[in-house]
Amino acid sequence: MNRIQEIWPEFVPDESYAKDYVFHDVMESPFLIQGLELNAEKSYCRLPLGLGATVSEGVDGLAWHTAGAVVRFKTDAPSLCVAGALGDMGLMNHMTVCGQSGCELYEEREDGTYRQIGVIRPEIRADLAGIKPFFQFKHMLPGQGMRGYILYMPLYNGLQKLLVGLPAGAEILPPRKQTVEKPITFYGSSITQGGCASKPGACYSAILGRRLDAAIRNLGFSGNAKGEDTMIAHLAQLEMSVFVLDYDHNAPSPEHLMATHEKLFKAVRAAQPDLPVVMVTKPDFDNDAMAAVRRAIVKRTYDNAKAAGDDKVWFVDGETLFGETDRDLCTVDGCHPNTLGFLRMADGIEPAVREALKSIGL
Repeated sequence: MNRIQEIWPEFVPDESYAKDYVFHDVMESPFLIQGLELNAEKSYCRLPLGLGATVSEGVDGLAWHTAGAVVRFKTDAPSLCVAGALGDMGLMNHMTVCGQSGCELYEEREDGTYRQIGVIRPEIRADLAGIKPFFQFKHMLPGQGMRGYILYMPLYNGLQKLLVGLPAGAEILPPRKQTVEKPITFYGSSITQGGCASKPGACYSAILGRRLDAAIRNLGFSGNAKGEDTMIAHLAQLEMSVFVLDYDHNAPSPEHLMATHEKLFKAVRAAQPDLPVVMVTKPDFDNDAMAAVRRAIVKRTYDNAKAAGDDKVWFVDGETLFGETDRDLCTVDGCHPNTLGFLRMADGIEPAVREALKSIGL
């Protein structure tokens, strides 16, 4: 049996973890990993190894943040444990530790709906100075019989290892097929990556993934989504059901956005003529004097596509996403959404994504 020390000798678990559970590396079958670029090294990266360095130093580092990545599986276990080691301490001053560095577990129902089971909070303490932060989590599972689960990985931290522990004798199976198996792919800024959601399942792409019963690929790169040529080439060849183009926020200037936005769209469209594309502008509209100018640039890409006869494009006005009431309650710092802000973003973007999926028969 895979006692935890056999597959992770450096880890010192609680006594109950060592005694009562059989541990499994989530990189192994029958677990299904979504949202990472799987590689022979079985490392937790959102891009092909080495690609990030050809884009920028920022993208190279952020590609190792596991934003949007999940583990899916089925088990009949009455309880489970999760143990993992993080990439760094992860102490941002405007985001919860749970959102930045924690995990979150949901139960999948056969009808495609989900319910939260628990949030996995990392151990970050002064007495762990010099030790890579880790987390341990034990939870009783609801119901009886074989059930599906989805485990979200940290939004703004990396993972060295992630293990799921089950009682001896519990069965573990591959997950059910989702309604949308090809991932909905999101390319964008720190907001797209998930800053500053209170927990991993609360960023808008994760909310949409559950609502639409869809696989998600989150390619948000905080401060570093700038539509570089290398990134454009990568995006254009990705297999996806819908492409959500949401990098307005990270274009350094309106001029940069003008030079790259339509170029990026046209490259993706040339490679994938029938791919639905949803274009989104920045939601923190109120605090940017150039927000209207930037919105007009994104709208121009959309209008030009429609004028050319493209019926697989949608436009979402970011100014509308936080709603008309209590807009100031939607962000942590005037920019990055909190859970309320992300919920409103999901509400605002969902209709366009649903229409996009419908256009391809999903």
